[in-house]
Amino acid sequence: MAVNNKLTTLVLIFSVVALWSGNFIAITHVVKEVSVFTTLTLRFIMVSIVLSPLLLKIPSKKDFIYLIAATFAIILGHFGLLFMSLQATNSVSGVSVLIQLSIPFSIVLAWIFYKERPSRLRIVGLIIAFSGIVFLLYDPSLLDNKYAFTLAILSALSLGLYFVLIKKIKEIKSLALVAWTSFLGIPMMYCMMILNNKSFNEILFIESNLTYYSFFYVVICGSILGHGIWIYLVKTQDINFISPFLLLIPLFTTFLSSIIFEEEVTRNFVIISSIIVFGTFLVFISKNIPKT
Repeated sequence: MAVNNKLTTLVLIFSVVALWSGNFIAITHVVKEVSVFTTLTLRFIMVSIVLSPLLLKIPSKKDFIYLIAATFAIILGHFGLLFMSLQATNSVSGVSVLIQLSIPFSIVLAWIFYKERPSRLRIVGLIIAFSGIVFLLYDPSLLDNKYAFTLAILSALSLGLYFVLIKKIKEIKSLALVAWTSFLGIPMMYCMMILNNKSFNEILFIESNLTYYSFFYVVICGSILGHGIWIYLVKTQDINFISPFLLLIPLFTTFLSSIIFEEEVTRNFVIISSIIVFGTFLVFISKNIPKT
């Protein structure tokens, strides 16, 4: 059943924003002690176990084709590149900013595939908010190398593609979609782990309990709750409406990073963040142009 109440929709959106902001912090802790592909393999195994009852219903042939494509986009594309990006840089805030490029990617793709044409006000709001993201990149404290920059951009592109693909999947519920993509992603990540000469033995050498707590946060909060709610929103709401709210994730992430990792929050960041919030507000009050 779709949520039609805007207040309820906003609560769900901001829940995702908060959960995914914390996810950046948790991932950063985990990959300090465990390699990317080992972490991801274990993550998808755990998610599949927790959500295993949802795997009993086999998808239709049509849904399964889109499910395979969506799995490649989210597992190898988004998650693989995101974890590698966070491992390659000390700037959690910078990566969280770049991942928001998935928003224009998803809106453009939705415009192409679903004819969800945004109104002028929504386009203006999106441009204002996205311009704020671009200006943030000029803050030297946000990103420290081009390799991480490239990985984060490609991760964002994969996420935008994923948003569009899952809207094509009609008969698989939100949490069931998380379960299936995780289950199908296990052999993908396991192969990547072996190819990179890693193994599950890494977990035997974890020294910090915080790494374990962070891992379970990534599994339960980031994967099951965060992605479950977001998939529900994507399948029941207008992508052009909900996607721009993800622009708020860098603000939440930077706030958390400033406390946990003592990353510097500059005056420029505060000013530009206000611009992002204003642009997101314009997107919220605007409407799509009806299909003709």
